[in-house]
Amino acid sequence: MTSFQSYRDQRFPVSNIRLLETDGMSITWGTFHLTDELYIQKYPADTNNPENKYFLSHFCISGNTESTITKRQFSIFGGQHSFFSVRELSSVHLHIAPSRRGDNSFFEYSLSQQYFKEHFIQDSRVLNDMANRIEKEPFCWVGKNPSITPSMTYLISEITRQPYSGAMRSLFLECKIIELYLAQIHSFDSCDCKILKLSRGDIDRLYDARDYISENLNKKVSISTLSREIGMNQTKLKAGFKQLFGTTIFDYAIDQKMKLAIALLEENRLSLTEISDKTGYSHPNHFSSAFKRKFGVSPSMFEFRHQ
Repeated sequence: MTSFQSYRDQRFPVSNIRLLETDGMSITWGTFHLTDELYIQKYPADTNNPENKYFLSHFCISGNTESTITKRQFSIFGGQHSFFSVRELSSVHLHIAPSRRGDNSFFEYSLSQQYFKEHFIQDSRVLNDMANRIEKEPFCWVGKNPSITPSMTYLISEITRQPYSGAMRSLFLECKIIELYLAQIHSFDSCDCKILKLSRGDIDRLYDARDYISENLNKKVSISTLSREIGMNQTKLKAGFKQLFGTTIFDYAIDQKMKLAIALLEENRLSLTEISDKTGYSHPNHFSSAFKRKFGVSPSMFEFRHQ
């Protein structure tokens, strides 16, 4: 049984938070607006019930969050994701800073201990460690938080779109959460520990670079052009972009172009030539080849299936 609700959180002046719940799993996402820093302290009640142990995954889409779980401090910056294990008895302290772009956006899912053990195979170093710890005590990931990848962003958009209802919705959510979880495990297992030191100004410029790409999908944006636009050398731009967003500039641009292409194909109002122009391809054949490499089907076949 899946329940859904949309609500406004009274702690935030402007918020739109959505909640989906099914057996052993809850999914929450939304946006809220802060004009000042917010501090939240939680002391949930029950102490010994094992069903009150939870595995929690948080995606900080925009804004920054500093938290304390079991006296361990950690930060999640916009564009990053992380794992936690908490109990309802745990005191959790949150410090949320306003997003430099206005709204704070997030997506998170939590799994009961029983659901976690039943559905996930313990075959990675990260997962083995988590499975052992979730049995014993609350914990949080204290290493480098991996970046949210384009594939994760796509999965999150699929989940929040909710294309099904009833029993089909529960099955769909379970499949997508497992897929998202596996993508996270892969990102933790392959996380590169070599960290490029980025200042707040560097991070702002890298966000500007990402925005510039997204706002110019009808063009071929070169690294040199992007470097001039944001005022950062090409080497730091390429390395910093991959570290902050978990993907290369080229792959991000392709993912955004294909995301736009899907939206335009679903609207079924433009020709393939017009869509190829809007996604920056000089010829429809080039667009069709890129689309098929990405999704395994041609644009015309995708359009036919979604009529």
